[in-house]
Amino acid sequence: MSFRVLVPGFLAIVTAATASGFVKRGQLEDVCLGAPGRGSPATLQINSPNLTSKWIEGSDSVQIIELFVQNTDKQKYITEADAVSVLVESDSLDTVVPGTLKRLAPGQSAIVQVGVTNKNGVIAGSQCNGTIVANYGGKQSCQRVTKSVTGTCGFGDFQESTGSLNTHMSPDWFNDAKYGIFIHWGIYSAPAYGNTGPNENYAEWYWKFMHNKNDKTQTYQYHLDTYGKDFNYDDFMSNFTDAAFDPKEWVDLFSDAGAQYFVPTTKHHDGFALFNFSTSISRRSSVHYGPKRDFIRDLFAASRKYQPHLRLGTYFSMPEWYNPAYKKYAHGSFLGGPPTNPYTNKAVEYTGYVEVADFVKDIQLPQMQTLAHEYDIDIMWCDIGGPNNSTIFATEWLNSARQSKRQVTFNDRCGLKGDFTTPEYATNKDIVARKWEASQGMDPHSYGYNYMTPDDQYTTGEGIVKTLVDMVSKNGNLLLDIGPMHNGSIPQIMQTNLRDAGEWIKSHGESIFKTRYWTTGAGKDPFRYTTTNDAFYIHYMDTPPSTLTISDSIPYLPGDDVTVVGGSKDGQSIPVSFAGIGKLNLTLSDEVISADKYVWTFKIQYRNLPTTSAYSIIQAESSNSNNGTRTQQTSDVGGGYYNVDFGSTGARGLVARIASDAGNPVGGSVLITLDSPTAAPIGKFSVSNTGGPQTWTNISTSVTAPSGMHDVYLTFTSKNSGDYVNINWFTFV
Repeated sequence: MSFRVLVPGFLAIVTAATASGFVKRGQLEDVCLGAPGRGSPATLQINSPNLTSKWIEGSDSVQIIELFVQNTDKQKYITEADAVSVLVESDSLDTVVPGTLKRLAPGQSAIVQVGVTNKNGVIAGSQCNGTIVANYGGKQSCQRVTKSVTGTCGFGDFQESTGSLNTHMSPDWFNDAKYGIFIHWGIYSAPAYGNTGPNENYAEWYWKFMHNKNDKTQTYQYHLDTYGKDFNYDDFMSNFTDAAFDPKEWVDLFSDAGAQYFVPTTKHHDGFALFNFSTSISRRSSVHYGPKRDFIRDLFAASRKYQPHLRLGTYFSMPEWYNPAYKKYAHGSFLGGPPTNPYTNKAVEYTGYVEVADFVKDIQLPQMQTLAHEYDIDIMWCDIGGPNNSTIFATEWLNSARQSKRQVTFNDRCGLKGDFTTPEYATNKDIVARKWEASQGMDPHSYGYNYMTPDDQYTTGEGIVKTLVDMVSKNGNLLLDIGPMHNGSIPQIMQTNLRDAGEWIKSHGESIFKTRYWTTGAGKDPFRYTTTNDAFYIHYMDTPPSTLTISDSIPYLPGDDVTVVGGSKDGQSIPVSFAGIGKLNLTLSDEVISADKYVWTFKIQYRNLPTTSAYSIIQAESSNSNNGTRTQQTSDVGGGYYNVDFGSTGARGLVARIASDAGNPVGGSVLITLDSPTAAPIGKFSVSNTGGPQTWTNISTSVTAPSGMHDVYLTFTSKNSGDYVNINWFTFV
């Protein structure tokens, strides 16, 4: 017979329904739905409900409540047959998108989203309360658990306070996007120098390193030897051109790479901006000097025309190294100006500077406002932080975006908590529950272009893919940086490696985009995992063996489909053997192994087990095994059949066709239990030697099976370790 083995421990991540699946007000009832109950189901608990700042994309501001549902049972699964439905009971809120769960293992939790709207007369942004209700177990075994929730109902205006702004969360589209392209391009792309080897550092810090004779990059000496003592940093403006800049080629490359958003540098620490703003703020930009062009507007226009799926972000340096107006805010490396020539120590012009009363109020804030409102950005990617008016900026921007039905996001470097953290040239070793996005250059040491970096040191397509999969499995996004050359051309090695990675990313997209991390763990090397409500994805970060054994407690159940994702064998079924927890084996042919590269991905498609009548002939071989599957004697697993319907009367007997070579005179016995292999037996029958594994005999025994839907477990025990029993079929009477 076939064993159904309880797998302890996985966490299901569940997302809300799409906008097209909304329920009309008043349509939902607080009742259990679905098939008849399966006897006593697992026990659930609701934890940490949160009325979030997010709404379901495409909806008329359907607010998302996020909560944890925990399966507190030690043995039983929650499956699709339990018809879990999570609602909200409230005088202030209507549930329009109930939360659901298709699979949840014993002892584990799941993040569930519920979509709600304010009832008529409830003011948006007001404080309210309600009760989260989870109904499950089916019609005959309906269970109900509850948890109170208090928070902000609907979407009022954010206030100019960190307390208010800290409630903002990254929208689901950002969590879905996973992969963006970072772009560092500016005056520093003209010298394009950061040294090489152990002395290499950020090429975009060229101006700062010029002023330090002892800096490891030796930029001070390099500049003197290459350009002379009278060549000032701002003189590079004439070398920064648009001769090879083609915005369509750029955004087409980002799309080919598989990216879902991009973030160009609009102004780095040198204060030279690539976008247009009022001349009362400053004239230090590419609009007035060098190419005299608004690069950001041209790039965004090309994206909206040719690659409209790409979300748009802007990198913005909060301070400027040598702006004279920043002197009053001097800190760390940012001392303010005016700048000096490091070789003569004489003051030099800060080109394009317009005298203002206050840097933060008159330069920083209005430039940020210009980007947010005139360039319609989705992401504000600040850098450095420091003195700021970000409470003013964020309050105004977030409220304006809400009024336009746009969900935007900002990072943790604007002087506020932000929506996501930003490791730099680093990653997290394990899952981090708060959303994060790691940035790193294709150059191993620099965001800006460094002409001294050899081609073979740039991140390869394989490196990009493995980095992305690793970060996504830990709840992260990857923001991968490119450094265009001074004339706007993107080095060919960067293009080649991006497109190589893009081929893999696009063919495996379902296992990356719109997935969530498996909160039980990112995976033991070389495994990584991602999940959706309907499926579980196994990523193997190396060439796999012909028998791939997965020792993590992943949520596979017999009956699930396992298929290849991506490569030339995309969609092909994979033979599976399941011997219990940590013993899932995938059998991979040479053709499957050779059909992919970099990371091999396999999909477990959850299947809802069908209902079986207790009074029909239940064939062992019909449950993913051959006739007469050998049942190993063990203390921690048992054979099981899910969704066996005992109707309204229950059963009083069992008849089975068995074969065995159980040792004489001891023999063995089979315990019959419901809903758990360790539950109190409802019956038992003895097993003796029938003469061999294919010598069949019918046996019968009495049972006390209650009515309703149950999972049936048959567990063989014997004092002889080599004994076994084959079961051809059984039926209840």
